[in-house]
Amino acid sequence: MKKNKILSLIMAMVMVCALLIGTQKNVQATDIPECVDGSYLTNDDSSEVTVGSKSRGIYLKSGSSNIVRAGTGKIGAGGNTVGQKVVSKITVDVTVERYVNGKWGYYTSWVETNYNSVYVSTSKTLSVPTGYYYRVYCVHYANSDVSDSYTDGIYI
Repeated sequence: MKKNKILSLIMAMVMVCALLIGTQKNVQATDIPECVDGSYLTNDDSSEVTVGSKSRGIYLKSGSSNIVRAGTGKIGAGGNTVGQKVVSKITVDVTVERYVNGKWGYYTSWVETNYNSVYVSTSKTLSVPTGYYYRVYCVHYANSDVSDSYTDGIYI
């Protein structure tokens, strides 16, 4: 009789485990966003990334790139660079890229520079063709220190 109780208990546990496994959502490959050159292709409304600590130097403290959906056929794009202290020249070089035929390509760019400053920032609202992914790639300069950052792609 004791064996029957143990066997019943084991069978009940197996059934519960089978039920739990059967009701879990299976993650499909299509549920994971595609990653191209370090950027995920997303349907998010915005993306922002900040330079990590390994990219900092004597003069460069941080930098960020950002992109946001700003209406039908419009994006807000920009970036900033922050120095560790006041530097003679601090720059952010912003490039907007568009995903076409399986790769990121140049769309437009601009540069913003401040002198004898600790900070530089720039942003623009751009009208862009719809039906594409866009991302922002920035290069951050503070005197002789250089780093870069790029957002994920957002679909417009």
